[in-house]
Amino acid sequence: MEKLPGPFAYPVFGTVLPFLFLSRPQRFKLLEQRIRTYQPLCRSWLGSKAIVNVTHPEHAQVLLNTIRHMEKSFTYKFLHPWLGTGLLTASGQKWHTHRKIITPTFHYSILDSFVDVFSEKSKILVSKLRKEVGSEGFDVYPYITRCALDIICETAMGTPVHAQEDLESTYVSAVYGLSELTLQRMVYPWLHPQSLFQLSSQGRKYKKCVTLLHDFTNKVIKERKSHRATMRPKAAEKSISEDEELGKKRRVAFLDMLLDASEGGTKLTDEEIGEEVDTFMFEGHDTTSAGISWTLYLLGLHPDVQDKVYQEQKSIFQGSDRTVTTKDLSEMKYLERVIKESLRLYPSVPGIGRTLNEDVQMAVPHRHGHLQPAILWSGASARYTVPVFPD
Repeated sequence: MEKLPGPFAYPVFGTVLPFLFLSRPQRFKLLEQRIRTYQPLCRSWLGSKAIVNVTHPEHAQVLLNTIRHMEKSFTYKFLHPWLGTGLLTASGQKWHTHRKIITPTFHYSILDSFVDVFSEKSKILVSKLRKEVGSEGFDVYPYITRCALDIICETAMGTPVHAQEDLESTYVSAVYGLSELTLQRMVYPWLHPQSLFQLSSQGRKYKKCVTLLHDFTNKVIKERKSHRATMRPKAAEKSISEDEELGKKRRVAFLDMLLDASEGGTKLTDEEIGEEVDTFMFEGHDTTSAGISWTLYLLGLHPDVQDKVYQEQKSIFQGSDRTVTTKDLSEMKYLERVIKESLRLYPSVPGIGRTLNEDVQMAVPHRHGHLQPAILWSGASARYTVPVFPD
């Protein structure tokens, strides 16, 4: 590992020691500085764990364009007490099985049925943002993330949590708390061992938050199963076509999809269903919040682009304050390009982690343009975690 370029490694702490004395913005700046200094491959140590940071698309392709490197980074294990081994943290056969079950839940017709939810929660968001009009500046993220939580709770679990209205919500506070504690644990090597983490104040708080979230999810699953059992005889008397004739869109929450799959032969335990619901609650609001916040930030930096987005909205709604429809969304061509460009510049997930279990060979370009002899490192004698960072 030491043959690869990278910063100085301290005993016990590895290369993470300088990060312990910096604020979060400063940590990101230092990380970016290191990546740019030592690219295309940057070696680092997170405590006793060896890490190779890959930045070039060609190198990322070698790792990601195969099913041989599916095992997640050791840092994903910090999410196991909360998310179990759902789609984000699972590997191997379980990942393949659950991915096959979950993919159909993102069918266009299903997402279409939730546009009213998106619109309803977005109107609440706009009303909350109005009080910031005229201010010199403010943090938009808390507003966005609460809106995203409102949407994902209703679409994933079929249960509203009123995150934008109830600022003291214990559920919302627990989600924020777990996200923050997970990040802290990644940075501090002495919190990596589960036994030490459980004894720490962070570990005790983490356990309390996990218990609260799991109790909530388990309660929703239990109530949903009971409701389905009660409604099943009535549903047999009323066909789906009757709903369509009345112009109603049937909303089927993500949880209902999992329960349908389980009842249809692909048996998922309540624990597995809970893992996937918790996973989508976390991933669904966290990534979307980051994407929207960065998009708004960039629109603020580029008033000319912001004006084009605004003019597009004016041409679609013609002064009306009606609810957004799927047809409206399909006409927002310029806004779609803005969102995609924002995601290219500021990905919602800036790094992906994999643990290697076999040798990987990469050709590394020399600074003068020609290729150096291929670098080979082995996962047979030691398991190296490889976060993949977009260039």
